[in-house]
Amino acid sequence: MCKSDEIFMQKTIALAKRAIGRTCPNPLVGAVIVKDGKIIGEGYHKKAGMPHAEVEAINSVKNKDDLKGATIYVNLEPCNHYGKTPPCSLAIERSGIKRVVIGMLDVNKEASGGAEYLKSKGIEVTTGILEEKAKRLNEVFIENKTNKKPFFVMKAAMLLNGAIAVKGGVSKWITSEKSLRLSHRLRGMYDAIGVGINTIIMDDPLLTCRVGRYKQPKRIVFDVNLRIPTSSTIFSKLSSNIYIVTSPYAENSKKRVLDAMGVNIIECDIKNGEFDPNVLSEKLLENDICSCVIEGGSRTHGYFLKHNLYNKAYLFYAPKICGSYGAFNVVGTDAPTSLNNVNMLKEMDCKKVGDDILIEGYF
Repeated sequence: MCKSDEIFMQKTIALAKRAIGRTCPNPLVGAVIVKDGKIIGEGYHKKAGMPHAEVEAINSVKNKDDLKGATIYVNLEPCNHYGKTPPCSLAIERSGIKRVVIGMLDVNKEASGGAEYLKSKGIEVTTGILEEKAKRLNEVFIENKTNKKPFFVMKAAMLLNGAIAVKGGVSKWITSEKSLRLSHRLRGMYDAIGVGINTIIMDDPLLTCRVGRYKQPKRIVFDVNLRIPTSSTIFSKLSSNIYIVTSPYAENSKKRVLDAMGVNIIECDIKNGEFDPNVLSEKLLENDICSCVIEGGSRTHGYFLKHNLYNKAYLFYAPKICGSYGAFNVVGTDAPTSLNNVNMLKEMDCKKVGDDILIEGYF
């Protein structure tokens, strides 16, 4: 491995990041073509169904003779199957490119094998360049393929003692304006935002992303008994990107009304009085919800934490504190009897956001 390989791989990762939140169920991929130490072509995968990064990069080179003997850098192994598009391994072989540098191998067994195919055609292949960064970039895709579930993110704004609402359920506004803007950027980075029915009833939120340049996330409401009022503010905008997760036994007439409003109904099996976590993950992936920021409330966070569904956390703490009797704690489940049974974050980062403290980490 040489230093230039790392530099050009970093460029592919930067290109891939341009499509964050837009490629589900596909991964984030960038590609850079280099010849004689200079970049002659580049591209990235913009959206599922559109050309892959390698093809975008090859097409960006006007004089195709320049591809002869060139090197292509790609953060993820070129695909080796016919899906919505032909194999990128075949496109690379036909282009005349003679070296392929890969960040990480593909975890999707259906599409993997590009590296071995290219080697079999006499093309030099180097793998594992900035591999950890490549894996972090596609942590959502890796979770989808290896654990067959969406990448779930816990996002909560709370007081120093963990209260997300004071007595009576009042929760607006706990954190600063800067934290609120960052929260909206997080909404735009992931496929969906999810809340429990109590949050809809008590706070009546719109749940949109109100920061420029970011896409609008799908909005999910977890509502076992379909209690959601049809007059809720959430229905005032973009009804087609609302997904109500409910029980198969919920009121059919209410389902028909919501369907007529253009809302998506996801029926999920119930287990021990709550959604079956495996079926829930399966249903969300079927609806191209590869990642989801869970914003609460207390019971919803408790459900996801109890079933070990969370992958990552963004926890905002305001420099405020209150009594705990009657307040709503961020996690609405029974406390463990031993500290050995608590959930612990790793790879944790702590920073100041306005007047608040943000803790970011992985479960």
